[in-house]
This record gives sequence, structure tokens and C-alpha cells, in this order.
Amino acid sequence: MSKIKLSKDQVILAVIVLAVAVSIFFTVTSPLARLIRNGQQVNGLLLGTDWVDYARHSDTLVFVNYNPDNRFLNLISIPRDTHFSPEGFHFSRINEVYAYSYHMKKDDYFACRQTATAVEELFGGRVRIPYYVQINYSGFRKFIDLIGGIDVDIDEAMNYDDNAQNLHIHFEPGKQHLGGDRALEFVRFRDKSGDLGRVFRQQRFLKSALAKFRSPMLIVRVPQIADIIFREVKTNLSFWDMLVCMIELKDIHAKDVRIAQLPGAPRKDLKWEVDFENCAGLFDKILCSSQAAAAPQDVKPRVEVWNASSKPKLAEQVTWLLRDKGFDVINYGNYAARQKKTLIKDLTGDLRGAQKIADILSCGEVVTRYDAKRYIDISVTLGEDYNFKQDKSQ
Repeated sequence: MSKIKLSKDQVILAVIVLAVAVSIFFTVTSPLARLIRNGQQVNGLLLGTDWVDYARHSDTLVFVNYNPDNRFLNLISIPRDTHFSPEGFHFSRINEVYAYSYHMKKDDYFACRQTATAVEELFGGRVRIPYYVQINYSGFRKFIDLIGGIDVDIDEAMNYDDNAQNLHIHFEPGKQHLGGDRALEFVRFRDKSGDLGRVFRQQRFLKSALAKFRSPMLIVRVPQIADIIFREVKTNLSFWDMLVCMIELKDIHAKDVRIAQLPGAPRKDLKWEVDFENCAGLFDKILCSSQAAAAPQDVKPRVEVWNASSKPKLAEQVTWLLRDKGFDVINYGNYAARQKKTLIKDLTGDLRGAQKIADILSCGEVVTRYDAKRYIDISVTLGEDYNFKQDKSQ
């Protein structure tokens, strides 16, 4: 019986086909893939950690919710100083849960699970968080370098020096391309606005990073990504689950990403006090089937317009423009401070309405800052980047 001889190219092709078949099998049979196929929402927690003051801390916490039915992604930032003091424990901030849990068992996986449980409790038991992904500073830097860096537009000079931690951050205003080291400095930076400004910058960074997942080149780098995951990331997702996530993320459009912050307000002691009533309202929007959360067609969104630029009468001009476009502008005037970028806040879950205003103005960053108590749907703060002349032809 003669032996069948295969050429080198045929062997390589056979190996590739086998690898693809194995990948398809594991991705299809993974629990996460089953949830997505069945149209069930997926919840997870993203944690950024590193050693600070000889202890492991969760420096960044982001609740992630994904609705596969309409490929809508919710990212809710949880300020690290959020007040959390459950009975029987001596910590008072949510970021202390990770440090305390890690100190108990010296186990990152245990600390991740305990932190996810704490966030579930913080959310009043409204959601379960079965999945978590924790990445340290080293892994963050390597991952950003691997995907080719991130483009950000820096509004104002950023300067911070901490000799004790050997941390020195300096950025000039303008568009910049950040590699791993500089990207880490950008998301760690804190100024006089404290955790609020830091969370806003992290949200802006996350949105830019998500756009990278639409690049087909990322699939080619799966082996390198896998190496970073095995070495630097702690997660209860399998490699195949992570591959499923990458495949889903590449089909998500920017308009279908809600960037939100946990509703609340700062206290005198700098802790972030959660507004549980607004928090419940935000989760009603997230957990409903229509993640886009657009207002009914026969209801005019209520809007306020503020001029934070040096251009006179800009708020009044935009007010008439938006009224002509079907919005009910009930208040307008001058903002207390100047700002370079136009900011459009979705206050009641009308994300599509806020996005429509951004389209009308041809500028503006859209974020969700849920506050149903204000009786305003959308708040527009006009920055120096907005030029009213470009809208007169519309």
C-alpha cells in the first residue's frame, strides 16, 4: 500500500483548517457564546489594578453590559471613591474591596470575584455580574502597544508630579497618538476635578479603544493578544470566550455604545455618594429590550443650552436652531466657565436624541449622566469647537 505524500503547503493548509475547526467548535460551545446566540444580555466587570502603597488596588472599575439582540454596549464607570460600607466590614470605598480581598488570600481571582459581588450589592441586586476581566498596568501598556496605540484629543494642558510614586505626567493640548506608556499616564491623570474628570477621560479613552476592535488586523494578532491574556490578565473567561467577545466587538458601532457614570454626587469627604433612585432608573434603561432608549416620536425632548465659548449669543442662536429641528429648548444662557469641546449630556436615557443634536451641530461628545430628577432630557454645553455659521445652510 503506497503512502500518501503531502507537500509542505498542503500540511500548512491542513493545520490551518484544523485550527479553524477547533476554534469554531470551542467558540460555539462556550457558555458565553450560548448566551449571545440566545439573545441574552451579558454582564461583566472590567478592573484596572496595580500595586499602590504596597497594596493591590482596583484603580478603575467599569460595569459592562452587552445586548446581543441589537449589539448595544453599555459602559458604566464606577468612581473608585464610591461610598461602600457594608455591615461587618471596615472599608468605606468600593476600591478598598479588592485590596482587602487580595490581602486575605493573595489571590487575584478571589479578589475579582469579591469585587464583582460588592458591585452587585452596590447596584441593589438589580444585576448579576458573572464575568470579570482584570488587567494590571503592565498588561495595559502591552495591549495598547499591540493594537497600535490610541488617538486622543486633549482639551487642556495636563501636568502632575508625584515624586513619592515617581509619577510625572505632562501633556500639551491637541490631538495625540498615545502608545502604552503615555496611554497609562492619560487614564491615571487626576487634576482638581478629582475622580470625575478622571472618569470622563477614561470613558473617552475606552470609546477610542473600542474603535480599534473594528480593524480586521486585530484578528491577525490573536496569538500575541492570547500571550498578554495568559501573562497579564486575570479573568474567568476562557480564551474562546475572549475570542467571541472580540468577534462581537468588531461589529459594534460608536452610536450603539452608551458611556455612562454611576449616578451620584461628591461628598465633603470626597467620597462619591450613589443616588440610588437615579441608579434604578438608569438600570431600567439598560435592562429594557430597547437599549437605544430613544424618546417617543410624538414627544419633544426637553433641552437646555449653555454657552461655554467666547462667542456671544451662541446659546440663543443654537436654541432657535434646535427648536426648528423639533427639540423643546426650555432654558439657555451662559456657562460659568469656558471649555474647548462641546459636550452633550443624555440625562434620561434618550441617547438617540443626544446623538441627533451632535449630528445637527456637527460636533459634540455624547455621554450619559442619568438624572431624571432634573426634568431635562438633554443638556448641551457649547465649547470653542462649535461654529454656528456651518449650520445656517441646514
